[in-house]
Amino acid sequence: MFESRSPLSVRRRCTTLVIGAAMTILALPVPALAQHQAKVAKNLAEDIKFRGASQVNVIYDGPQSEVDRLAATYHVNVTKRLSSGAVFTGVASAFGAMVADGNVASLHEDDVVKGASVAEVTTAATGANQLWAKSGGAFNGFTGKNISVAVIDSGISPLAGDLSKRVMTWVDFVDPTSSSMTDGYGHGTHVAGIIAGSGAGDPNYVGMAPGANLISLRVLGNDGSGSVSTVIDAINWAIANQRKFNIRVINLSLGHPANASYQTDPLALACERAVAAGIVVVSAAGNLGKTDDGTPVVGAIVSPGDTPGVVTVGASNTKGTISRSDDILGTYSSRGPVGDPDDPSSWLIKPDLVAPGNKITSDGAPGSYLWNTYPTLQVAGSNGGAYMTLSGTSMAAAVVTGAVAQLLQANPSLTPTQVKFALQYSAQLLPGFGLIEQGSGELDVPMALQVAQSNNLTIGLDPVAIGGELVAPGQVVFGDTMVWGSGNVQGNTMVWGSTMVWGSTMVWGSTMVWGSNVGPNTMVWGSSGVNADTMVWGSTMVWGSTMVWGSTMVWGSTMVWGSTMVWGSTMVWGSTMVWGSTMVWGSTMVWGS
Repeated sequence: MFESRSPLSVRRRCTTLVIGAAMTILALPVPALAQHQAKVAKNLAEDIKFRGASQVNVIYDGPQSEVDRLAATYHVNVTKRLSSGAVFTGVASAFGAMVADGNVASLHEDDVVKGASVAEVTTAATGANQLWAKSGGAFNGFTGKNISVAVIDSGISPLAGDLSKRVMTWVDFVDPTSSSMTDGYGHGTHVAGIIAGSGAGDPNYVGMAPGANLISLRVLGNDGSGSVSTVIDAINWAIANQRKFNIRVINLSLGHPANASYQTDPLALACERAVAAGIVVVSAAGNLGKTDDGTPVVGAIVSPGDTPGVVTVGASNTKGTISRSDDILGTYSSRGPVGDPDDPSSWLIKPDLVAPGNKITSDGAPGSYLWNTYPTLQVAGSNGGAYMTLSGTSMAAAVVTGAVAQLLQANPSLTPTQVKFALQYSAQLLPGFGLIEQGSGELDVPMALQVAQSNNLTIGLDPVAIGGELVAPGQVVFGDTMVWGSGNVQGNTMVWGSTMVWGSTMVWGSTMVWGSNVGPNTMVWGSSGVNADTMVWGSTMVWGSTMVWGSTMVWGSTMVWGSTMVWGSTMVWGSTMVWGSTMVWGSTMVWGS
């Protein structure tokens, strides 16, 4: 039930380019601006075209001097000022006129964000408990101690005993007049428990990082929804207070349909600012992995999970066991790729990895919407704790967030890029699933710790046993660029080795992704180093033989490639490469049915 909405992340350089362009335009004569057209999110463009007289809320990113000028020029109201820009309210047609203003780079509707719901996993299934080194009744290993996590969600219930000693501070962006911490929806409490629950109410339900500190930033109301601008406010607050509270991680178990490119989306830009500030941003991939009739869907990653700098997490299903050999992908977990469906060169692989997200039992919030609406999901703790069992990529994201806190305690000097590398390189590939489904594979915390503590991968990684089975790392890494390698850590643009490039010099949207344990049967598309447009295929079926591209919630009000278009086993796309047992993909395009 991941109906979240939150765009997040764009490269820092993109933000600079937008601002720089606006400053240059100020010096130009008016006639030179006549042909200017600001970039407009798809949902706002539709409102301007079909709902001209309707009131809409629109986010503008720019200087406050421009905010005042635009409001006066186009007769719209400033309903909220942001640290960069503002939220305007006015009739849709007014923004149609504003699009042609030379000082406006982009406009986006202040969309609604909702929390993703439901998920289950144990710390044993990810190996997180192997890092705790519990002795004498106390945790003295890597528990996320001294690492603060900003949980941007529906709040944290003061009734959750597992979390009472974990919350450092809270801010209510939904009701700034609130005098006490609250969670009327119940989602944020559950997420926070997965991240850092102490297990005081039941030792079986300890969070991933029971020593981590929590910052509760409430952006979702009692119905589980909120606005993009409110989420941006919370992210900006986390950045501003990063040093005061040692905020190293932001958890965003929420999202909304990707109506615009991450390169212009305000929420994406806010996330990218957080990453640039050294904060790891973890986001849920979304729960749009299949249609109502069960048909798999591709290209349905929600925003801000479509942002390159964000660690995007899909959900795996442990089937209730600690052992990994029976783990599969959650059928609801959103698949990639992300990007413009009409421009394959813009496609990026997401999610980055998957983590247990099915039937996770964590802290409940008695009296909240979820608690009252789903009494059958309530679980009574052995020591009086109140818990709930939920499923979804929201929970999977929280699992990874807790793991990130553990890694940062072990090596506080890690950058967000290096954290992502450690998570991906160490993840275990799930057989039968492609990279746009599982990313680099399923989270393996002990193996990720080895990567985080060593800047030399040439010596290899020690085997890790989970559930009595030895788990091997997939050694697949990708980001905004390419993937691959071993060697030494060289900062943000060169991660772990001279053979690994992670920067702007190699664009991986149209390259290949592979690792030492991923051979020709599991490769993904590419043009750099592997023959353009001839690289996609495999026994694991990156797309699958019966998947639908996109969804009405992701690519607009209608299917981009037709409401009945299915990438099926009889469809032909080109003539240069076989993709799967009967599918063909190549440089030419022949549509099938």
